[in-house]
Amino acid sequence: MAKYANDGMIRVDYTLTIASKAAPTVAELNAGTPLTIWLTKDGVTTPSGQNFVDDSSLAETFDSQVVGSFGGPVALTMKRDGIPANDTAWNLITYGLLGFVVVRRGVTASTAWTIAQKVEVYPVMWHEPVPQQTASNEQGRFNAQAAVTSQPNLKATVA
Repeated sequence: MAKYANDGMIRVDYTLTIASKAAPTVAELNAGTPLTIWLTKDGVTTPSGQNFVDDSSLAETFDSQVVGSFGGPVALTMKRDGIPANDTAWNLITYGLLGFVVVRRGVTASTAWTIAQKVEVYPVMWHEPVPQQTASNEQGRFNAQAAVTSQPNLKATVA
């Protein structure tokens, strides 16, 4: 079994347009903005909410359940740049901005998008980015959360 550490092996990009969440194209992905270099090591949170529905009856002593809905926001913690013109991630994310966050895992982050790679595609609407609380000996950072506007494709293949 091939195993990997997350460091250097995750790529996160934002792109405005993807025609098919199941098969984003190399051209669509190349038109996006790479966010990986702006992300902190613990800076990627993808939807992880899993809900369950009660399925037990009065005749049972065990509280059984079946799967229900799932979802949640995409949340990114990113670094700021001291030169405003170079502050790419901060300048990009604005309240109400629609598009797609694409996450690729298990391939070196610097590797170009290639046909047949597996990716996660999250259709999103960004909330207002918020500066993170200050701390001693820490870079300037901000948090950006995005509502996932429709069901993501967690097993998409680059076309």
